[in-house]
Amino acid sequence: MTFYLDIDIMGKDVQIVFTLLICLLVCSQASKAQDEEKDKKSPVQVTGSLGFYYDYYSYTQENYATFRPRYPENLLRLNAQMSFQFGKHFSIPISVNVTNQDVLYNLPSVPEESALDYIQNPANNISINPKYKWAQGFFGTQTPLYTPLTTGDIPIFGAGLEINPGKFILSAAVGKSQRAIEPDISLNIPGAYEQSIITARIGVGKIDGSKFTFNLVRVRDHKNSVLSNPIGVEPIEGLTISPYAEFKVFKKLNIRTETAGSIFTKDLFNNGSIDEEYITAVEDFITVNASTTADFSHNSRIDWKGDKFQLGGEIQYIGPGFLPVGYRFVERDILDYKLNTGMKLFNNKVNFTGSFGIRTNNLNDTKLSSTERIISNANLFAQITESFSINLNYSNFGFKNDANLLNQRIELVNNSITISPSYTIKSEKYMHLFTGNIALNSFEQFDVVNNAFAKAENSTYSVNYNMSFLKMPLQIGVQGIYLENQLPTGDFTMLNYGVIASYKMLDKKLTPSIGFNFAHVDVPSFTTDYRKNLNVKLGYKLTKKLQCKLQYRYTNFRYGNSKPGAALDQNRVQFSIQQRF
Repeated sequence: MTFYLDIDIMGKDVQIVFTLLICLLVCSQASKAQDEEKDKKSPVQVTGSLGFYYDYYSYTQENYATFRPRYPENLLRLNAQMSFQFGKHFSIPISVNVTNQDVLYNLPSVPEESALDYIQNPANNISINPKYKWAQGFFGTQTPLYTPLTTGDIPIFGAGLEINPGKFILSAAVGKSQRAIEPDISLNIPGAYEQSIITARIGVGKIDGSKFTFNLVRVRDHKNSVLSNPIGVEPIEGLTISPYAEFKVFKKLNIRTETAGSIFTKDLFNNGSIDEEYITAVEDFITVNASTTADFSHNSRIDWKGDKFQLGGEIQYIGPGFLPVGYRFVERDILDYKLNTGMKLFNNKVNFTGSFGIRTNNLNDTKLSSTERIISNANLFAQITESFSINLNYSNFGFKNDANLLNQRIELVNNSITISPSYTIKSEKYMHLFTGNIALNSFEQFDVVNNAFAKAENSTYSVNYNMSFLKMPLQIGVQGIYLENQLPTGDFTMLNYGVIASYKMLDKKLTPSIGFNFAHVDVPSFTTDYRKNLNVKLGYKLTKKLQCKLQYRYTNFRYGNSKPGAALDQNRVQFSIQQRF
């Protein structure tokens, strides 16, 4: 099989490839020069990494017309996390994470992007954040993270400032979180309003330590940013404010608490009015109409962290009308209780962590029924001997509502247990590593049609053996996996086994490896499905800090009479080159 790049398909991406390769070459030379001058005091120090990644994917199928590609045909990525240090106090961190793929914008289809649109798209991460002592600027893509109830997961493209001289804290950011997109029914593009976000906080303390801050976040859709109104989308505007406190007591006790209020308008085109005085009092700062709601939330957490023991708890209330405008999604009208603990025993050879939480919703009867969810988790690690260790994990999730009508009843329970032992044997020439894993999962859900519980069980058993030659750079390994699923819709089992080997040559600069897996899947009433997987890797160190990798993966599926005559072949080639500084 011959692999090639389709220039017509790639278009402007070819220029990107050459640009990135030139950047890597220049940076590698700069890194080499820096290494040569390491004994001298250089005025500029560069740290971090710069990497270019390319993936190619193709497939062929027979009698499998419903198959959909698992990956894009051509995928380019650039990942740069670098920092330029000028002297003792001034630095310029640079972050670039971009791809040639269309960005979804939460839309079924995406319009063509100009170069400026591409750079400004918050889904791409392009940022330059110069820092001098206690002051730092943010330019490009950033995700302001202030508190759990104000802002923390919406990227914006814009500018920001953060200063912390002494115990004074001041942060501010402004930018675009969504660009305007004209709707186009023929291209299945609903459209979107341009959206901007403003964040600010002021307080006392240390940003990364104890502090008290007052936080403000404002989001706004610009309703005149498009010629035609987007389909099924209303322009919004919202404001969230909160005082937040975080401090330590006796060095081991950490306490944080926050109470936030929000005012949110769901439709700026709504012409109705509202008479609530506590809402209309802020109409000078935010558009207020009949779609406007106001509410509050609260979060408090306390943690005791000792050398051998830790204990913590958290309580959170989210009102039905509260919306933290700096987060994409939050479940409302809920009350959470959480408890977590941990301990170290027998000279830290036994570590235990656990958590338990209850979430109740519909506190204000905003829904037809209320639900209660229970989440618990426990993990135990024990180093029994120098050679033998074991890890045990248990998790439980329960969900139940209080509906009296049978067709509205929801009840489910999920339990999961994992056991993972490990044993090592070491001699002068070899090191043998034996690992295993047993994962048992049970899921029960009430079936309103049959008025009974439906149960699904999953069991996975795996064994791995790896041998390292201590006097030569050779490693070999074998593995086996058995999976059994028992589902209401049908059962199936899978047996997978494989081998892998790797070797280092040319003064350990070149590392080839090869792996092969074979699996067969059995479904009752059908003949066996077969899967073969070949994985070849090649890694080469061009310099101490410049490395390239090439990987080829071939997967072959041959189906039984569940898909009569169906066959599928997939090819994936991955190339990367990374420069460390």
